[in-house]
Amino acid sequence: MFTRRLRTARTTLAAAAVLTAAALAPVAHATTPGEGSTTLLACAGTVESTYSPGLTYAPKPTAIRSRALVGCPLSLGSKVTSATFGGSSSGTLSCLTGPASGTLTFDWNDGGTSTAFITSAASLRPNGNIVTASTGTIKSGKFKGATVVTEVTLLASSLSACLTPQGLTSASGPTTVTIVGLATGHGHGHGHGHGHGHGHGHGHGDKPKHED
Repeated sequence: MFTRRLRTARTTLAAAAVLTAAALAPVAHATTPGEGSTTLLACAGTVESTYSPGLTYAPKPTAIRSRALVGCPLSLGSKVTSATFGGSSSGTLSCLTGPASGTLTFDWNDGGTSTAFITSAASLRPNGNIVTASTGTIKSGKFKGATVVTEVTLLASSLSACLTPQGLTSASGPTTVTIVGLATGHGHGHGHGHGHGHGHGHGHGDKPKHED
């Protein structure tokens, strides 16, 4: 089922990239954790998650598995333009709130991979959607040492399942991924480790600290 959805999502990534490039520009800066850091990558797409046992409005220990496909219109220092990623996490969760922790593995379109340890927290937004924000550090592979920030939105229309005996066992929705690295020292030309960005951050400026 999810394979068919991934095929459908791939056909829309080109158009989505045009739309999300403008939207992600302010998002990338907003998720930068502090001065002296550089946004290396900003992506957007869709994610599908499963919950065991199903989520209800009563918090209980829950295991989560997820799989996502994203396009990455903003890229600095790499040839990444898209990725699939997924992982597993667990926590004491309900349909509304709850912390969780786990791992994410990214498979980048240039053949690279990354593994990150993340912690997550869910919050209810005024429009009724549940947004789960996750942050962590990439421990191995591409962008090693960089910070990864993801957001997953569970649409309010999905929450009716939370009232059923089995609870909400699966859901899909939009997701964003931002990877941020520390800028240290001064770069030199277009050497290895940095490339094209969105108008700045390469050439003789600060060189992002990350691993391709």
